[in-house]
Amino acid sequence: MIEREIDLKGLEYNLGKVFELSKGQDIMAVVKANAYGHGIREISMKLYGMGIREFLISSTKDYSAVSDFPAKFLLLYYDPFDESIKELSERKNLIFNLYGWEALEVLPKGTKVHIEIDTGMNRTGVKPEEFLDFYKKARERFRVEGVFTHFPKAYDPEFSRKQIEIFEDLTRDLPLRRHVNNSLGLINFGPIYDLSRVGILLYGYGLEGLKPVKKLYSKIIQVKRVKKGERVSYDGKFVCDDGFLGVVPVGYAHGLRRVENFEVFINGKFYKVAGWITMDAFMVFSKEESFKFGDRVEILGENNPADKIAKIWGTIPYEVLTSLI
Repeated sequence: MIEREIDLKGLEYNLGKVFELSKGQDIMAVVKANAYGHGIREISMKLYGMGIREFLISSTKDYSAVSDFPAKFLLLYYDPFDESIKELSERKNLIFNLYGWEALEVLPKGTKVHIEIDTGMNRTGVKPEEFLDFYKKARERFRVEGVFTHFPKAYDPEFSRKQIEIFEDLTRDLPLRRHVNNSLGLINFGPIYDLSRVGILLYGYGLEGLKPVKKLYSKIIQVKRVKKGERVSYDGKFVCDDGFLGVVPVGYAHGLRRVENFEVFINGKFYKVAGWITMDAFMVFSKEESFKFGDRVEILGENNPADKIAKIWGTIPYEVLTSLI
């Protein structure tokens, strides 16, 4: 029983802040992984209505949800063994990431591509010493429209500047669109080259004053009185005082982590989960009769944002947003 809210007004506000940072530079909205779990079609429609014309996606599944949009989509990852690649390569609004020699051999002739250079991330991308030879071969086979790299440590100006220097040396004379910035890069370095690829800022994180776009709620489906000494959930980890337990039908099957100290917001107050979170439910405890059947439970939202949850989970807000359905 999950109530999911997407705050499109908040998205609009966040994009306004991104426009201030970009100072007129083009924005490629990162809507990969189903728009970080926010719903790619709904998010993309709103952003398109606000003037965004380029989007970054991470799978053909993402593309299938927005393929009818009159915008451009840069496909970051794809199955090189997928038989649909030939048909997809003919789509006017889809551009492929030419991420390495393997992709050079897989993509059909004439495919629109951006070439990725690996300047330090060591994920996908062509190594700098291979780029010029790779670019020459790519031009013979494809419609090369852009070139880019990625910051793995945009908080580290020295490391990132070295990446920019490598990228600049390789691409300065090429008649291509160039892009290196992600959200943190835009914050720390301002607009660089032709566009910035912005994701987490749009969804309300990474900068003070932004509005979390995704909110998740549930309801208490049972309240029971418990006595001091009673134990809760698997392993009997939580030991009760005299009081009340509320049962909420959300668990790790819905993306919650089975961790200690997770808390939710009910009736203006935080309550820690009592005992282990189970597959499809968790319990909260109160000494007083503080909640009742049907009360709304904020799992993710303005009072319980993803960056706060991430600290409890020992991870980053990205994982929280993409995990919670």
